[in-house]
Amino acid sequence: MISRSVVILCYLALLALIPWSSAAAADARADGERGIAEYRSGNLIGGMRLLESSAQAGYVPAQVTLAYILDQSENNTAAFLWYSEAARGDDPAALFGLGGMYAKGEGTAPDPVQAGELIRRAAELDHVPAMRAYAYALEHGSLGFDQGYRSAAEWFRRAAEHGDLDSMRRLRDAYGLGQLGLAVDKRKAEAWDAQMRRGAQP
Repeated sequence: MISRSVVILCYLALLALIPWSSAAAADARADGERGIAEYRSGNLIGGMRLLESSAQAGYVPAQVTLAYILDQSENNTAAFLWYSEAARGDDPAALFGLGGMYAKGEGTAPDPVQAGELIRRAAELDHVPAMRAYAYALEHGSLGFDQGYRSAAEWFRRAAEHGDLDSMRRLRDAYGLGQLGLAVDKRKAEAWDAQMRRGAQP
């Protein structure tokens, strides 16, 4: 018996061969944006219907959003397939989501090295959660990366400069305690603490 995953993969492959007109692409985008808006407003059922239609038509933001929803609901096989489809075009959110699935072994066999590579690629495309995850992987020598404190500090800095509060907190602590290969610098620790507090304000 052919598994459901194989059927879905074949279906996705066939979709990729269909030449979509500009009108169809516009419809896919409109459906996708409406689906994302419906999902964010709390209308999951209405949002999912629009997202599925748009994702099948190839609209990447809809594919990523649909994959995220499926991932959160533990529908791992379908989530993995949609993240994979969206990641084909190097969408950073899709690369990061797919990396997370490889890291946890959800929808696929665990593969920390593949997870690390996908997360690194997303970080290099300025995806903030990926920057932070990559920095932690470098700090701890995980996901196939050698431990590198200086590189970790640089990626925490890049994520912090994009507004990531966790990375600001990590830099504050690193400068306060002399971690990540950084010398103790109370002024920099206080500066990151102040920036973190400003960023945390509603």
